[in-house]
Amino acid sequence: GEILALANVPSFDPNELSSATAERSRNRVITDSYEPGSTFKGILAAAAIEAGVVRPEDRFFCEKGRYSVGRWVVHDHEPYGWLTFADVIKHSSNIGAGKVGERLGAERLAAAIDAFGFGTPTHVDLPGEIPGIVRPRSKWARINLVTTSFGQGIGVTPMQLVRAYAAIANGGQLMRPYVVRRIVGADGSVVRENRPEVLGRPISAETARVVTTLLRGVVEGG
Repeated sequence: GEILALANVPSFDPNELSSATAERSRNRVITDSYEPGSTFKGILAAAAIEAGVVRPEDRFFCEKGRYSVGRWVVHDHEPYGWLTFADVIKHSSNIGAGKVGERLGAERLAAAIDAFGFGTPTHVDLPGEIPGIVRPRSKWARINLVTTSFGQGIGVTPMQLVRAYAAIANGGQLMRPYVVRRIVGADGSVVRENRPEVLGRPISAETARVVTTLLRGVVEGG
């Protein structure tokens, strides 16, 4: 859970705070939310494998790049046909991810989003953190289930996304992030000390292992 490095651009001179505009002094890592897009497919994969609704070798037809969902059309960046779930992640198919989301279902995907800590502050020891934006489950239509599966229609902070991926790397343990390891007084006594704190376990260690293998495929061949 330790934050080893954190940076914002544009920056400002902390010795000249009077000249620091709000635009430059805002800590975007925790004060800004954005649509995570395809980086959210790792969370979908974790939720679907944990629920037992998909295996890496399961095959999905990716509609040659165009998938009609009601009056909307979901597109892929390439006209994929049949892909295994491993290849859906490897090649970042929106359509494949959407079909996995439909198999998982809105209730289980929403529960996984909550379990990974999206929509709530991480409680990092920094001021100004926002909770992000998660559409209430009661307002999800089919299109919301599909698009959320590939990271559109949801707002996350960089800190939230880093923490979620760290949970996959940590064998399924969701940690509280912190910047300050300890504060030591003038007399050498420890005034405050942060230690690793497990807040929950959104996925099992075995699911984390499988998802890690899928994510490795993204950078090794995707």
